[in-house]
Amino acid sequence: QVERLARALLAKGRRNFYFILVYAKQPSLYPANLLRNLALEPVQSRMVFLLDIDLIPDAGFYSYVMSNFPALAEQSKSSVFTIPAFNGVGGHASSEETFPVDKPELMQMLSAKQIKPILSGENEFWAAFSCLNYDTWLTSTQPYTTQYQWPCEPYLLAATASVPWYDERFVHYGNDKAQHVLNIFYHQFAFQVLPEHFLVHWEHALAEWADERKRSEHMGEVLELTEQFKFESGTEAGVNWHTGVKFAPGTYRVKNGKMIVWNGQEWIDQASGQPTDPI
Repeated sequence: QVERLARALLAKGRRNFYFILVYAKQPSLYPANLLRNLALEPVQSRMVFLLDIDLIPDAGFYSYVMSNFPALAEQSKSSVFTIPAFNGVGGHASSEETFPVDKPELMQMLSAKQIKPILSGENEFWAAFSCLNYDTWLTSTQPYTTQYQWPCEPYLLAATASVPWYDERFVHYGNDKAQHVLNIFYHQFAFQVLPEHFLVHWEHALAEWADERKRSEHMGEVLELTEQFKFESGTEAGVNWHTGVKFAPGTYRVKNGKMIVWNGQEWIDQASGQPTDPI
């Protein structure tokens, strides 16, 4: 199937694709962050769109990014960009042929209740996307800044050099992508929502790891690891891991009997004056 897809892409004149094949010895695990890092490692472009394979951008998004690339690249020094995601309702928008082409068509489908914000239904995980402020997006014609809040995990367009690695300790379902977005927030990036573009979720059969019982089996481990990650990544970034507020210069920790001090940019061993790992 991969070879057939490669031939089809080549027949269309495409040369900008890269396949990494991974064999899962334990299909019950959910090593999504390992796979994301494998995909991120060979990226050579100045910006990267961190996107799951079952989310499809609208037809004009790539052209928008390329035509606005200089401005986006400059702003990406302090911002990451996102666009809202939607899901078809009742069999609508179930294939690329029936996806909305642009925002006006999307708005028509929203009015007809043929599409909805992703994970916004009853008993769905709306907290993953609600921070994008969809009501504002519906009427916006200009990018706007939205306030990040845990456990929001939108799909991000960012400067490749600024994107941290995903934490590969997350091998069970839960918080695997949320931890990555949180880490970006800890590093003081603003979250900008682009107004005219969007993603549509392509429906597919559930994988083995998606079984609700299997998901819940390891939730205790996931929650414990999440709290550990928040402390570690927040401290390393020099922020209060509860609030994301930057530490004041002079904030200190004691590690192995040594005083280490935050100087506003990095942690310094007070005795040697050298940068050090606060964890």
